[in-house]
Amino acid sequence: MIAKAYARMESVKDERQFGSLQDVLTRVDAANRVHPKWNESMKVISNFLEVGEYNAIAATGMLWDSATAPEQKNGYLGQVLDEIRHTNQCAYINYYFAKQGQDAAGHNDARRTRAIGPLWKGMKRVFSDGFISGDAVECSINLQLVGEACFTNPLIVAVTEWASANGDEMTPTVFLSIETDELRHMANGYQTVVSIANDEAASKYLNTDLNNAFWTQQKYFTPVLGMMFEYGSHFKVEPWVKTWNRWVYEDWGGIWIGRLGKYGVESPRSLRDAKKDAYWAHHDLFLIAYALWPTGFFRLSLPTQEEADWYEANYPGWYDMYGKVYDEWRARGCEDPNSGFLPLQWFIENNHPIYIDRVSQVPFCPSYCKGESTLRVLEFNGKKHSFSDQWGERMWLSEPERYE
Repeated sequence: MIAKAYARMESVKDERQFGSLQDVLTRVDAANRVHPKWNESMKVISNFLEVGEYNAIAATGMLWDSATAPEQKNGYLGQVLDEIRHTNQCAYINYYFAKQGQDAAGHNDARRTRAIGPLWKGMKRVFSDGFISGDAVECSINLQLVGEACFTNPLIVAVTEWASANGDEMTPTVFLSIETDELRHMANGYQTVVSIANDEAASKYLNTDLNNAFWTQQKYFTPVLGMMFEYGSHFKVEPWVKTWNRWVYEDWGGIWIGRLGKYGVESPRSLRDAKKDAYWAHHDLFLIAYALWPTGFFRLSLPTQEEADWYEANYPGWYDMYGKVYDEWRARGCEDPNSGFLPLQWFIENNHPIYIDRVSQVPFCPSYCKGESTLRVLEFNGKKHSFSDQWGERMWLSEPERYE
């Protein structure tokens, strides 16, 4: 694609997008028609995606610098421009919600908690370190083959369904415009694999890098997206496990990776364990996130009785594991600031310590969870490091200095 055609295509998309936001959606007061719970979820989704798009600028710039074939350089350069556009789009969504919506706090100052917020650390590991740390091929695998080919569908496409169901017309307007570019980015990742298929020195690490990239990203995306969709919405679209199975397990792990099989690419060995995480991990994370709410920049609310019934119907056993805890927290006054009770006290009183996984940087509580989390503690250079699974432990053992 030549620069002139690219610029014309993107300008048309921006005219449609910003025209809708600044004209009709503003006149109908669309931002104040969003359900308050979903407004809180967008504080997380749009801020975190903005960080990912920003770091993708550097990643694709490095790919452009590393490539020699004109066709590849052209594709990577187009993606650099796309990522700049996407960074501005995500920032504009935050700006729009803050200016036109019902509650600006969190949309306009999320970064004030980046040093203490546990969800920030995992997001940085996935969106920042994974995209720009390592050689060019490893970064391409993290960004294009996993981040964009695997997780943009449940993130950018699925989020528009949940947004629409909860009265949000702004997010689909912007995110679907972003997704039209992502298709070309997936093609760039495909081309990266093809370009090294006959290079034995590069291709011998391909499947290991793919498995590491997938597991690290799913350890964050799987619970966080599930939590935002199911616990951060009033109107439910479908159980998160169904969305995950459709986009990640079947579409990406089966069809997309299957097309790369002729180049020696295999579905990640950790995909089966990740499928187990998709069922319970987001419930485990919400329990911790609600307990750690003072470190966040968005509001969380306990499930209503109607929502509790929905969880139990779609995740049998939910009430016995989580619902009873929420009932206890509510009875002790966690929703009343004057009660003096913080849910974190419950973890301490019941001897359920919370750890941070050293590789994915995601918090977990091994003594009270139903997802794939088991505590492992290793020591290196006089420091102890906790791990929640065998895959992260293996990554760390192969390169412990990388996580210092």
